[in-house]
Amino acid sequence: MMQHTGFLARTVVASARRHVIQKQQKQIWQWTGINLTRPDLIWPRSFSSSTAAVTPTPVTISKHETSPEVAIVTLHQSAFNHDTARQLIKEWETMEQDPSIRAAMLKSDLKSIFCAGIDFKEFLKGPESFSNYWRTVRKVFEVIYSSRLNTAASMHGHSLGLGCVLAMACQDRFMMGSVPKPGTIGLNEVSVGVPVPYWLVELFGAITSRRHAERLLPLGRILSVQEAHSIGLLDKIDFKSQEEMDDFVVRYLVGRSKAPPRAQAETMRVIRLDFLKLFRASEEEDVKTITRYVIEEEAQAILKEQLARLANKKK
Repeated sequence: MMQHTGFLARTVVASARRHVIQKQQKQIWQWTGINLTRPDLIWPRSFSSSTAAVTPTPVTISKHETSPEVAIVTLHQSAFNHDTARQLIKEWETMEQDPSIRAAMLKSDLKSIFCAGIDFKEFLKGPESFSNYWRTVRKVFEVIYSSRLNTAASMHGHSLGLGCVLAMACQDRFMMGSVPKPGTIGLNEVSVGVPVPYWLVELFGAITSRRHAERLLPLGRILSVQEAHSIGLLDKIDFKSQEEMDDFVVRYLVGRSKAPPRAQAETMRVIRLDFLKLFRASEEEDVKTITRYVIEEEAQAILKEQLARLANKKK
């Protein structure tokens, strides 16, 4: 009799859990408009506490503990220097070779920051050094944008400059908008005396609209989460915590990865092919143009002022 009672209790708990899971799945389907197959395989996911451990490396990639088809790409450094960019490329290309991985979620474990952009010190190392660095930054963008994987950015904090570029390289962008101090996002190059590259203007205009590009980019405008969502730069923002957002993004990527892999990857390649042709063809002109502006007196003065301000904040 005691065993029978325990079985009934477990049955009630299991039924309640299935009800919660089905409700969560329905919310995702309603948001995407996609009728996912095999919905019974999509379960709420939680991250291992080990992901919060201190690591000496600026980027780590690991498989999600209960959905190993999803890789978690975690940034541990707020500003991108040359070494960070090189490591991200190396780690991403290794991940691409694993056929068991179908999707990647890009996130960070930094307090209130997804990515603060380029390390200002890279701007001050001279034209040759910066040119090499910018080529590497372009490669970071390319490996993400041309990836065979389903990709999504899960941003819990500020995503400025290169942070916005990394998010735009992904297929989907998610950001918290209902926390006490939500983050901001945008291409702020003009505010530090550097023009927005041609390919980034085109991409921003394709994601939002050319009119939004004309109104925002020449001002170096940084957007609130709500503003970015209203123009289509962000796909979903109604999350109450990073855990809730990460959980949603993993389940969303699991759902997208139910499609046949070869057909899905080829379709995405075709969708992004024209932009990639433009991006690759413009490399030499892009590197020369941005390097020329970076070394000009106007940009150098602004960048040195920004570095001095950051140094004062650390004191």
